[in-house]
Amino acid sequence: MSKIHVLTPEVSNKIAAGEVVENPASVVKELIENAVDAGATSITAEIKNGGVSYIRITDNGFGMSAEDAKTAFTRHATSKISTAEDLEEIATLGFRGEALASIAAVSNIALMTKSAEGEGVALTLSGGNITDEQAAGCPNGTTVAVRDLFFNTPARMKFLKTDKTETARVTDIVERLILGNPRIALKYITDGKERLFYGGGGDLKACVYSVYGRDYANGVLPLSRGQNNVAVSGFAGKAELARGNRSFQSIFLNGRYVKNRALTYAAEAAYNHTLMSGKFPFFVLHLDVPRGSVDVNVHPTKQEVKFANERAVCDEVYWAVKSALQSGADTLRREIQTPAKHGFSVPSLAEPHRQLPLTASGGAVQLPVFAALAEEGEANPDVSEPTAQTSAPQDFSRGYRVAGQFFDTYIAVETGEKIILIDQHAAHERMIFERLVKAANEHTVAAQTLLSPAAVTLSPKEYGVLRENLEVFAELGFEIEEFGNNSILVRQTPEAVGEEGLKALIEELIEKIGKPGAAMTERRAAMLESVSCKAAVKGGSRLHESEITALIDDVLSTDGVSTCPHGRPLMVDLTKRELEKRFKRIV
Repeated sequence: MSKIHVLTPEVSNKIAAGEVVENPASVVKELIENAVDAGATSITAEIKNGGVSYIRITDNGFGMSAEDAKTAFTRHATSKISTAEDLEEIATLGFRGEALASIAAVSNIALMTKSAEGEGVALTLSGGNITDEQAAGCPNGTTVAVRDLFFNTPARMKFLKTDKTETARVTDIVERLILGNPRIALKYITDGKERLFYGGGGDLKACVYSVYGRDYANGVLPLSRGQNNVAVSGFAGKAELARGNRSFQSIFLNGRYVKNRALTYAAEAAYNHTLMSGKFPFFVLHLDVPRGSVDVNVHPTKQEVKFANERAVCDEVYWAVKSALQSGADTLRREIQTPAKHGFSVPSLAEPHRQLPLTASGGAVQLPVFAALAEEGEANPDVSEPTAQTSAPQDFSRGYRVAGQFFDTYIAVETGEKIILIDQHAAHERMIFERLVKAANEHTVAAQTLLSPAAVTLSPKEYGVLRENLEVFAELGFEIEEFGNNSILVRQTPEAVGEEGLKALIEELIEKIGKPGAAMTERRAAMLESVSCKAAVKGGSRLHESEITALIDDVLSTDGVSTCPHGRPLMVDLTKRELEKRFKRIV
């Protein structure tokens, strides 16, 4: 007897179902994508018990004739491709002709459909076999009701999670489909309650609002870029929208939701030095590329794709997101009359504990500067008593007025209808970082020779890492020589670094450069972050008015940055309207 035999259609259909139908969410995805391909402008999705007992998808698309409806449940039956050449120009979400057959093989299905040219038809199927066919009075479009998923494959049932978890999976799919199809209205119902509704109309920001809410819609930055046969559009979230995982990231390729590690990393790379460690950015990206330059047929669910020129697509994604972030970071700057650019002339802030002069250059007496206030009851010879000249016009010749420094940490700037609050440490750190990056790229790092070499003793492991990377330390402005017994002498440091805390800084830099698995560019950037942080003025330090003004000018004239290198914001703003609401001047 022959050992090799052809599987029966029943068995082969169940095998195919195992590839396409993983859980209720995959059923919802396939059915909604079919509705999209059918030209629907309105779709209703409903599930019960996580979709295990009931799934219903209704659309107002083209519908089918009675003959096509029956053929649609046959394996490899499709209206979307006819020849092998068609695979090179796929313009639809589904095309394999496996979805309906696979779903039907492991469930009970009731289908009603009607095309504009024909009569309505109702089909009933169980385990992939048609059990009933009748004429039906129904509107143009299609309704597919799936009941008792995996009723005939109990082994698959064991892998399903709780109803709550399966509902969450379906919800995630529906949300992606809303974000991927802004022109289509979609209603989503779970266990009899409306959970999501998007009215269509083509506005992607309205999609974001429907799916994620007001805060996300208000916190996204529009992006648009079209070069090298790649068009990128959508939204990049501001830093405050970052989350602890990648579940708030969506990428759509020619309308199809896809997962591609290279594209994800390209978008995330644009956020370098703007997010805190362990945080992942929010974004919704729509990519359009020539259909012949991408292979969407590499996985049964069609979510994984391959590109003919992946590097070019990734570059466009990176620069689209990067440009949006830079533009968004400059929103507050554009509201101020920014002083002329003067490079990275970061103030030295060498004597941070001096008190601020309280008179402006024009001679008018300002209100007492918060940072200049001494402890309660302590005399302060630098503080002038307010005079009648205080309700006098303030100096806005620079486009802003320094309202003061408070808690010896934050700088208040008045401009227009806003108060802008600047974190002096975060701001100074970022300015130093930008200067160091620029200098490192141009090989012009400014260094200073210490009056006497600083001896630093390291552990054997640290000493070994340092010896292997002396050239990297030299590129950053350090001059280091071996001193024996795991010790070194530091003769020169970057200009921004002083001797205080030098040992701790060296140890931290060794840790950064020795980080396993990280690219050298990433490790060098981490080293520059550490140098910047150690060199920046600290919170709790009093600044001169001239130092405050110099720092503000640098912040305002350095485009495209809104956070310190570690991701903390440089500036936050408080509007006059917000203050008036807090004081109940308006309601």
